[in-house]
Amino acid sequence: MRGGLAHLPLVAITLVGLAGCQTDALKPTEADKAAAGGAAATVAVAGNTGLYNQTLGAGPVRIGYLGVRRNDQPSRQADSEYRDGAALAVNSLGTEKVKLTMLETQEKPEAIEAAAKSLASQNIGLLITTARGPEFEAIKRSFGDRQIPVISFQMNDVTLPPDVFSFVSSPVDGLVEGASFAMAEGSTHAVILASSPAEKIEAERIARQIKAFGGSVEPIIELAGGQVPAKQLAAWNKADMVVLMPGVKTPGDLLKKTDLAKPPRPGRRIVASTVLTGPDLSDPKMTGAIVCRYDQNIQARIGKSYMTSYGMPASTQAGYGFDAMAMAVGLVSNYGDDAFLVDRMTAPEGFSGSLGVFRLEEGGKVRRNCDIFKVAKGSYVFFQRAPATL
Repeated sequence: MRGGLAHLPLVAITLVGLAGCQTDALKPTEADKAAAGGAAATVAVAGNTGLYNQTLGAGPVRIGYLGVRRNDQPSRQADSEYRDGAALAVNSLGTEKVKLTMLETQEKPEAIEAAAKSLASQNIGLLITTARGPEFEAIKRSFGDRQIPVISFQMNDVTLPPDVFSFVSSPVDGLVEGASFAMAEGSTHAVILASSPAEKIEAERIARQIKAFGGSVEPIIELAGGQVPAKQLAAWNKADMVVLMPGVKTPGDLLKKTDLAKPPRPGRRIVASTVLTGPDLSDPKMTGAIVCRYDQNIQARIGKSYMTSYGMPASTQAGYGFDAMAMAVGLVSNYGDDAFLVDRMTAPEGFSGSLGVFRLEEGGKVRRNCDIFKVAKGSYVFFQRAPATL
């Protein structure tokens, strides 16, 4: 939480887990560089299918990584970057602590189940995966009665089975953090604008969080024809915070029209997401809008090592992959064979990663701090670094 919200439920306490494992400029050994470089360029394949099958590290605690090869190229690229980030974490932090077996399988339930059974046979204590939706049923069958925690590169907005944790922060998560910052600056009364019934459901999560932070929220407004319905204008000048869901188009124009119909409360703050277009960023009505960004620490934390190993800049997906694996290494460093007990994975103090401080929560959600930017002169302008604690 941001400064000025001392009454909120999250408190600032000392980090454990990764705090002692990571630095701003990781420097792998020459052997690590060679191993990571080899993983990037010449990973072993399963038969002649082209699917990767590799083992990294020689530690006593075993971890499995199950990648699902997608048909569409963007998903395949993202999956590759998750994997490379995880491999970098092992080679940089944990070669003597963990043994990571990474398998890729085809996008078929029977293939996914077979790959998961292979990993289960190795007595892994944690599974990291790019699996989605019903694919988790195949994974669950492969482990039988044995329950192990699963880290999934899915967003909090996705419903996941028990023992599966989301690990990717969504635009809605960013709006929650942006709203908390607006409250730290003095806002107490919010109105949330949604573009559709589906987005209205997502907006309810933001409303619940604002209320948990101690603020008040008007009934969520679903736009009609790109405008605020006249019958919902009554509360417009009560709000000192307007939260714009990602699906709201041309938000500056929308604010201008609504403010003409009902003048806003002085000092009102706008909370937006990173989906703003160039024209949105240049609209005077959006000047000063608060935006949460999760992707600002990656290059400073792992960029040099990732470039050395893979010959390209570290992406957000690589950051997520690195953080998931680095969290696992940090837990093993502290707890050994008992690293992946749920109460340890969900410790309230959380972990420090390339994308900032994060925490796994009961119910399978992830909470992550972010840097705050404000919209100015057609761009996102850095305003405040993410707090060091959740």
